[in-house]
Amino acid sequence: MKIEEFGDSRNKKIVLIPGTMMCWKQFSDVIPLLQNDYHILAVSTDGFDGNLDSTFTTAEASAHKLAEELRERGIEEVELVFGESFGSATTAVIFNSQEIKVKSIIMNGPQYFDFGFLTRPIASIIPKNQYRFLGKMDKAQKKGKIPLMLKLFTRSSDENMLGMFAKMPGNISYETLRNCTEEGISLYNSMSEFDVRPDAKVSVWHGQKEPNMKKAVLAIRKIYPNMEDHPFEGMGHGEVIAHPTIMSDEIRKFILK
Repeated sequence: MKIEEFGDSRNKKIVLIPGTMMCWKQFSDVIPLLQNDYHILAVSTDGFDGNLDSTFTTAEASAHKLAEELRERGIEEVELVFGESFGSATTAVIFNSQEIKVKSIIMNGPQYFDFGFLTRPIASIIPKNQYRFLGKMDKAQKKGKIPLMLKLFTRSSDENMLGMFAKMPGNISYETLRNCTEEGISLYNSMSEFDVRPDAKVSVWHGQKEPNMKKAVLAIRKIYPNMEDHPFEGMGHGEVIAHPTIMSDEIRKFILK
């Protein structure tokens, strides 16, 4: 795990956790718009930090390690943790555990992956397709197109997705991708064991076109009854990151609520 810091360490702290196959660079466009007013800590979790010996295992292990890393830097309180896509799993766990004091969270696109009897077959396909895609990235960039299955899961534009994938780290293992898939599928079962917190400051962001979000919003609301449901009109999965001005403005609004 690696953490890049931006801005004045005396300011309120925002932790940014990227999605599957992404490192801290996923947020490289929005960081300059926030770092003058906030202390930004942009995370590359295990498995996505470019380290050959690094493997993502579980969201719980990731959250615990993140809390330890922050404490080692003298950080005991965070104003906001922003989790992108699968990064929402680590975000949810660290917010629930409060190993360090986390005042609020934004979960952006925490899709609900439960397809009934198809869940297991799909779970076996996803990491294989992801790993295969890594080897075809140059070809995809030249063609300007993402695979059809990825399009079905994201409902996002080719341009947006390829822009994000251009910031991928190296050395992503199949084991990491398989573990992320398993954690993504079990996320909502795990969260159902969390304490209900009506007072929690939580926002769930998602593109209006994004699939698998209705059940996600309902499940999260059971734990955080007063959570904010924040769709972005005309957008797909993760697409708000491609609009850094909108993203930074909405983060500021949420913090000030």
